[in-house]
Amino acid sequence: MNLYKDCGDLPIRNFDIIYKTNDFNYLVVEFDGYNEVAIPKGANERWQEIKKEWVELIDDNTIAYYHQLISEVVYLQTRYEVSGMLLKEIFERTMHEETLEVYINALKEWKYIWNRKASKLVEIKRLLQQRKASENKLNLKLDELKDLQKENENDDDATTLEKQAVILEQITGKNNIDINTTSVRKWLEINKLATEINEQRRKANGR
Repeated sequence: MNLYKDCGDLPIRNFDIIYKTNDFNYLVVEFDGYNEVAIPKGANERWQEIKKEWVELIDDNTIAYYHQLISEVVYLQTRYEVSGMLLKEIFERTMHEETLEVYINALKEWKYIWNRKASKLVEIKRLLQQRKASENKLNLKLDELKDLQKENENDDDATTLEKQAVILEQITGKNNIDINTTSVRKWLEINKLATEINEQRRKANGR
């Protein structure tokens, strides 16, 4: 299995999915969205390198922070929902040690550390309090994201890749911008071209 090397070969759709979900399957060249693949070692390091290159390419701190904020919100929402389901199962079910261990390890993946020396009820209560703090953090990030979207006149529909691709096609005159094959680097170049064309049109119209 091979990892995509950089923004020059990673498709923008894969980049968008990884950014929002941290699913490194989409960093593997052979992954088609359906088949199971073994994620090579160094995937996280490669992803950090690609994100760094992306920030340098866009050269816009506001946009970079906006996408970072989206990523944080998605992570916190998923963490909040999954931890709630896991704790509910532990509370309601009578589990064998082996089964409980599976749930404890699943909680650990979301940074909820179970104290094996404490009783089940004590730990559930403690982790629910931690989960409440996580909910507060999530709400703060959601408020910040809404404010940033309002400032930049963004909404969820306008920021989907599919809609962006249609808008870019209309502005640049390019047909069939395929988000599944267009690299991150090329996608950003098309965006820059669209911005330049819009700027030229505004000047031509005396605006």
